[in-house]
Amino acid sequence: TLFESGQVRPLALSPDGARLFAVNTPDNRLEIFDVGVGTLAHVASVPVGLEPVAVAARTNGEVWVVNHLSDSVSVVDVTAPATARVVRTLLVGDEPRDVVFAGPGGARAFVTTAHRGQNTPFHSTIETILSTEGIGRADVWVFDATALGATLGGTPLTIVTLFGDTPRALTVSPDGSTVY
Repeated sequence: TLFESGQVRPLALSPDGARLFAVNTPDNRLEIFDVGVGTLAHVASVPVGLEPVAVAARTNGEVWVVNHLSDSVSVVDVTAPATARVVRTLLVGDEPRDVVFAGPGGARAFVTTAHRGQNTPFHSTIETILSTEGIGRADVWVFDATALGATLGGTPLTIVTLFGDTPRALTVSPDGSTVY
């Protein structure tokens, strides 16, 4: 009876294995847990955008949360969990679903979205996108995670258009050189 977006990557472990991050989709929050030997202890809850569906830890102190209904990504400082907070919001295409990090040092962020929406730089109408052959219907937004740009919603390095619809999950090769 309640509307909730489908989760794509609801859990992430910090690189050092000390913290577990979980999206709380119905409450629009990121939940933070300390990981102990055979135990989990809830330490914080951080408000993020509407209907978070994916989380990825870039470093031990920084987590990215994909907000499906807000068409955004929340960058959360989790250095001190008791005072964890959103430090940046990236505006991306319609209905983002996933985020992964790749490239040298994991400095490139890749976010899947639909090829429409208020934040896209494309000027086609939804009718044109959905009814014209050869126009991509999905995008992967690529950001430099270490330099997000000075604009309010962040500045992507590029937007890769795909000929699929509603892309979901991404994965990265073990050496970080390829995103699938």
